[in-house]
Amino acid sequence: VHVSSGQLAKELDVTQQSGARYLLELADRGLLERRLVRGGQMVRLLQPARDLLRREFADYSLIFDAQPEITLKGVLETGLGEGGYYISRNGYTTQFEALLGWTPYEGTLNLRIGEAGVPELEAIRAADGKLVEGFSEAERTFGRAWLFPASISSNNQSESQCALITPKRTHYRRVIELISPHYLRDLLSATDGQELQVTVQLARD
Repeated sequence: VHVSSGQLAKELDVTQQSGARYLLELADRGLLERRLVRGGQMVRLLQPARDLLRREFADYSLIFDAQPEITLKGVLETGLGEGGYYISRNGYTTQFEALLGWTPYEGTLNLRIGEAGVPELEAIRAADGKLVEGFSEAERTFGRAWLFPASISSNNQSESQCALITPKRTHYRRVIELISPHYLRDLLSATDGQELQVTVQLARD
């Protein structure tokens, strides 16, 4: 396409110098090819740029397009031991029972999601799950969380009675926590470092 740095600057609402710099930087990174012509330059997107745009489109589609379920793969790791404390709070357990129909084992199964699974993880966190309201207990405040019915499987074992829980306040962007009425490590014969697959239901009842 034919473009001038002035036209690009106007579209991006930046100075002409910035527009010219952007084009040079993209060319230096191997994302586009430039050829100077009268009144500007001819610009062609190279394959790396087209691949990048396709990935971005796919990532945003995951986040904003409605999907009935999402499948993630993660590596099992030992958490900080806080899951059992929070899960066992009466203010949470009564809501778990009402929303899921079962009382969870007092602990969470933690899976670290690889970089490739981050778009799927963000799509889950952007979706509407089953809301668990926050509450106060013994002068301490416990925050909201969202539940997503899920199933989990290892090489030879699987369990459909579990849920992904996403706290409102989370410090572990690529770690997901799963709850179940069963002790999932034993049920799945799983150990730290093992890859497990989780299918998360996004459609609400």
